[in-house]
Amino acid sequence: MIYHSAEDLKGTSRDVQADGFVSVRLALAEDNLGFTVTESVGRTEINLEIEHKNHIEAVYVLEGTGEVEIIETGECYKLYPGVFYAFDKHERHRYRLDTDVRAIAIFNPPLVGAEINDESGGYALDQ
Repeated sequence: MIYHSAEDLKGTSRDVQADGFVSVRLALAEDNLGFTVTESVGRTEINLEIEHKNHIEAVYVLEGTGEVEIIETGECYKLYPGVFYAFDKHERHRYRLDTDVRAIAIFNPPLVGAEINDESGGYALDQ
């Protein structure tokens, strides 16, 4: 059984600090679950265009408000507690946050560790 809390992982290699967000990696490839689970906080100052070409990302919002824009279409979707969304077509997107947003995110295939967004806005498959 795998058992730990997000608080236990803070300050470890699974506590990833990046430009505009913090991500605690609760499950990684080394855990052999076939997916990654993160607890992430997007900060109001986030200024990234993100496109996960190598991963599907699904997100459930726990706290905070804002919106996510799909770059290609200009469509904007409101973010607030209880919202679920998934980038099932690897959509390039940008966040505009009214407040910090805390969410649970699932990645498939799983992340290996401390990935941060590369120049394309996504994560490489192998680190």
